[in-house]
Amino acid sequence: MTYKEVLYFIGDCLALSKYPERKVALVKKIQSGQVDWLAVVYEGSNQMVIPAIYLNLKRAKLLGDLPEDLVIYFEEITQLNFERNKAILHQVTDLAILLDEHKIKPLFLKGTAHLIENLYQDLAERMVGDIDFLVPEQRVDKVVSVLKSFGYTKLLENEILEKPRHYSRLVHKDYIASVEIHWNLLEQYHKHSLDYDVLFKARQKFEKFATPSYAHQAIHNMLNAQVNDHSYYRGIILVRQLYDGLLLSFKPDVFNALKQYKYDYFLKNIYLSWLFRLFKPEHFKPQNNVLVGVLMLRYLINTNESINRLYYFTWRLYNYPRQLILSFSNKSKRKNILKSLTNPGWFSRHLKSYRPKNKY
Repeated sequence: MTYKEVLYFIGDCLALSKYPERKVALVKKIQSGQVDWLAVVYEGSNQMVIPAIYLNLKRAKLLGDLPEDLVIYFEEITQLNFERNKAILHQVTDLAILLDEHKIKPLFLKGTAHLIENLYQDLAERMVGDIDFLVPEQRVDKVVSVLKSFGYTKLLENEILEKPRHYSRLVHKDYIASVEIHWNLLEQYHKHSLDYDVLFKARQKFEKFATPSYAHQAIHNMLNAQVNDHSYYRGIILVRQLYDGLLLSFKPDVFNALKQYKYDYFLKNIYLSWLFRLFKPEHFKPQNNVLVGVLMLRYLINTNESINRLYYFTWRLYNYPRQLILSFSNKSKRKNILKSLTNPGWFSRHLKSYRPKNKY
């Protein structure tokens, strides 16, 4: 299977959550013997969607068509993620209670919000990294002080953040996840009307917790993938975020909010185009035009290994002088470059990045 075929197969598996009738076509594909399960495991792990693949296939009663050792592996990963997510919800509960005692009203974001609101059918389905929440910028110092007094410490004491929109990650010896305290969701040029006050006014309440509205979550999901996680910048396809987007698109007012979002036109339509390509939703179609099609080429390059290697090498040649020029005016970047150059291990790791990557 090519990289593109693997991505689309994963998309077909995940789409079962909303379109169980597509099981028939998926059975034919699996029973044909053409599915490269090693490639699916590799990319599913890379995209952090192994539990979601497993649970969708399980609900569709398709596990009998999979290799037995693969099912065992899927089950183990999914059970581990279930236990982790239970621990994260316990940690989030303690955080919400602690902050409420100090009259701080956080809005929980991204994967944490999805666990709180049961966006997924199963607690084990979504893999979550950090616990992210948003507070007003003027209250960040207070939040940090409260968490540190409770036993949280910096994960990386000397961490330097470029274009910071959140505080350095905090960890606690008694809890499983690191915590990111956000005062902005996005960098300056993309944060349009997504500040704390706007989101808090339209918030949803779930017992002790508050999350942004589904419409605001969908817009944040789109821009977080395209901007913060560099999907557009690097031409990479982020399946986990797109799957979040698919599930959110079925919530009331979400698709209308995305359609009416008047900023970041190309970022929005490229995101919707990939959401449509991967999952083939039946309740919307993205807007297509020549410029969107041209900009989609950078993603299509990433699905062809040979072309992607040439693109990667060309980008590196361009980026070296670019980073040097930026360092003259950006103190944080200058410190990061100096830190890398004075670390002997960095050179060997950097050289290894040029080696051809056999994905599967």
